[in-house]
Amino acid sequence: MSNENSRKKLCVSSLVLGVVGLVFSFLLPVVSYACAIPGLVLGIKGRKKNYRSSAGISLSIVALALALINSVLGIVMTIKMFFSGNNNED
Repeated sequence: MSNENSRKKLCVSSLVLGVVGLVFSFLLPVVSYACAIPGLVLGIKGRKKNYRSSAGISLSIVALALALINSVLGIVMTIKMFFSGNNNED
């Protein structure tokens, strides 16, 4: 019974970390990475036909994907802004 209890805790932790990672994927991708990667690991570790673990894994994957897109777009916009500056040094 203790093993089942620990699996439930892992699944709930995965779900919570997935939700937090999803929320922060738009605001601070670094926080999203710090929440979604452990959430994905905990969800996989506690997986045993449990909807919470499936939801935690899914939310963590979506949070990672959105954070990655946000990071790439931020880098592209920064590079574009840096190289499209006006050269008014005269």
